[in-house]
Amino acid sequence: MLFLDVLVSQENEKFITTVYTKLTNPGYCLNGRSECPQKYKDSTIGAYIRRALTHCSMWKQVHEEIERSSQVLVNNGFSEKDIHRLTRKIINSWYNKKENVKKEEIEIFYKAAFSTAYKEDERIMRQIVMKNIKPSDPNTSLKLTIYYKTKKTQHLLCSRQLWCLTL
Repeated sequence: MLFLDVLVSQENEKFITTVYTKLTNPGYCLNGRSECPQKYKDSTIGAYIRRALTHCSMWKQVHEEIERSSQVLVNNGFSEKDIHRLTRKIINSWYNKKENVKKEEIEIFYKAAFSTAYKEDERIMRQIVMKNIKPSDPNTSLKLTIYYKTKKTQHLLCSRQLWCLTL
């Protein structure tokens, strides 16, 4: 039985689930060589890995789905180094959830102007914020979210009534 992108089958009194993709699926996703920020590329890789972990009920299917997804990502220009790095990171955090005690986060939003040097701009902004802003509670951490808006979409994302924090 198919449900969304999950294939459910029954074997010996139990249900087995795995990721289902249509035979006509061309395997397109975000191009790994595109000019978008690295966090979007990492998110694309992470989505494939998390889907394997959440949809597959047995380790053998998880492994097969990660192999299939890795090939799709490589075909779309992602580096094997990035795929392996994020796969290890996600699987380790997935199986060590009990050890990860999540701190409360204070989220800071920063509206930036997109340029060709956006990676360097983001790195510098993160250094400035993390060096100069410290939460008073040690169980609280800061999360800096940098977002970009174009003039064409500016009126769609932020109205005049909404306060946007700019540093």
